[in-house]
Amino acid sequence: MIKMFFQWIVGFLRKPEVKEIPEVKIEPKKKQRKKYTSHKEERETFVELLDTIEDTFENYKLPTMSASWVSRDSIIGLKKLGSHVPNPFLLSWDYEEKKIKLDGIEKLPALMCISIKKMEIEGKVCPSFMFAIKHKKLPWYVAYNPGIPYEFGMAYPIEGKTFWTRVFLTVNRHTGSITSCDERIVKKSVIPTKTLRGKHSHGQTAVVSNIQFSSPSFFEDEGKSIEERRIMTKNMFRQMFEWWIKRDERWNVVVKKNGERLTFGVPNDQTKNYFKDRDRVITESGNSKKIIHYVKEHERVYGDKTTTVKEHMRGLKEFSWKGYQIQVVSPKFEQKTSAIFTAPAQEIEEQATNVIYMSKLGKLLADMEDRKTA
Repeated sequence: MIKMFFQWIVGFLRKPEVKEIPEVKIEPKKKQRKKYTSHKEERETFVELLDTIEDTFENYKLPTMSASWVSRDSIIGLKKLGSHVPNPFLLSWDYEEKKIKLDGIEKLPALMCISIKKMEIEGKVCPSFMFAIKHKKLPWYVAYNPGIPYEFGMAYPIEGKTFWTRVFLTVNRHTGSITSCDERIVKKSVIPTKTLRGKHSHGQTAVVSNIQFSSPSFFEDEGKSIEERRIMTKNMFRQMFEWWIKRDERWNVVVKKNGERLTFGVPNDQTKNYFKDRDRVITESGNSKKIIHYVKEHERVYGDKTTTVKEHMRGLKEFSWKGYQIQVVSPKFEQKTSAIFTAPAQEIEEQATNVIYMSKLGKLLADMEDRKTA
């Protein structure tokens, strides 16, 4: 017993055996390489903008159809202003009319005109242009609605001519909601004549004209109801409006040929890709220069010194490209666009000398942008 107790005491006091733990080598994690994203398609976009504009210039040349609903003076003004090409033009869509409202209603532009990408739909004629003209008040033949009036419409190429259609909308200056206006329509009814005197004056039947306000002809479509057309119109107007008021935030590629003018809107956050692989252009002096590009603010090290290079633009701003005169403009550095012009149009019954007609206004706004004085 004493021997067993002694062995227990010795075992208790003995230092525990320390097992050697093998060293585990922890290898540092390799930094994951950023996945390569090809910008080939984006780099081609700037070139494609200039290679696919012939269709739009051809639509400019089409004569106006005499049955068009828009005044000839307004059409001339829109063409002189020049159509603007959204790129991209992402259409947000709401099917509930109450949800179709404008943002940014503190700035309501006077003139808007954009090109619509060429589409081919069987049995349908697709528009080539979409436009809006701000008015001081609604015409006499349009039912009154409170708000800021706009003449909104589209231009359709039909049998070698352009048919300009339109509808009047109003924008609530507080909520941004859009309301379509009914128009004065004369409806004729044919009724049989019963009296001898009536038959002697009108024949067997008489035509009675009834004047009333009804949904505008703009909403008439064989494939869609008036309600569907109304919702479609409001969505299109909203998208054009919200794209137009942000023109000052985009780069503008102005393209001219034979007095006609197009402007491509390039989002500011995509200019790096649009102009990254920009082509060289031969100037009049024979020198080769690259197209304008944006250089963001960065630091540059010269030996022991570090200097800050402010954001700026480099390269050629104006050049010729396949017979077109090109001007690349960044409103952030150079100017404001005609989107800031908000004066409404007003109907004048007689010729006046102290007014600017739409046909001249479009050219004035375009010229101001060219001179960088908008």
